[in-house]
Amino acid sequence: MWLPVMFVYVSGRRCLDFAGTLKHRDSTREDLLTHPRLLSDWAVRAGLSDAAIDVADDDFAAAIALREAIYRTVVARLGQRRPKPADVQLINGHAAQPQLTPRLHRTGALTREGTASQLLASLAADLLDLLAGADIENVKRCADPPCTRLYLDSSRAKNRHWCGMGTCGNRAKVQAFRARQRANAT
Repeated sequence: MWLPVMFVYVSGRRCLDFAGTLKHRDSTREDLLTHPRLLSDWAVRAGLSDAAIDVADDDFAAAIALREAIYRTVVARLGQRRPKPADVQLINGHAAQPQLTPRLHRTGALTREGTASQLLASLAADLLDLLAGADIENVKRCADPPCTRLYLDSSRAKNRHWCGMGTCGNRAKVQAFRARQRANAT
């Protein structure tokens, strides 16, 4: 029996949401993708596929490698550094493969399904689209110290600080409120 995993889709781009499945990259590692089945669950909940995707162990290992390459590449871009050549090769290799493609049926219904390889190709292509466009200038890292999620700041003033208000933002505001209460009590 599988315990439900609470995936969060707050990044504004699927490639960033995918990178965010490892929320903490320090000693507290909070990895939400711990089994091949969870990659399929993530894709369905992300709206990339309507049906479960068969994910073999080697597909899962490739997904984790791609996830980390996506993260390192975006972080390098944020730091105005070049991405690692191995990450560039991995991302380009996946992006060159066939992607998930919606299918229109004669009834007019639309379905989205595909393979694990097509899922990874779609995520790699989404990253390349992000890097090639103006939105990359609005990508930020969550201001909550243990959180390593990346997100697209689409706020009007470009002053968003946290990956999500329901997660890190709420925690930070509660901590600030409590600190103010303690300061006022003394």
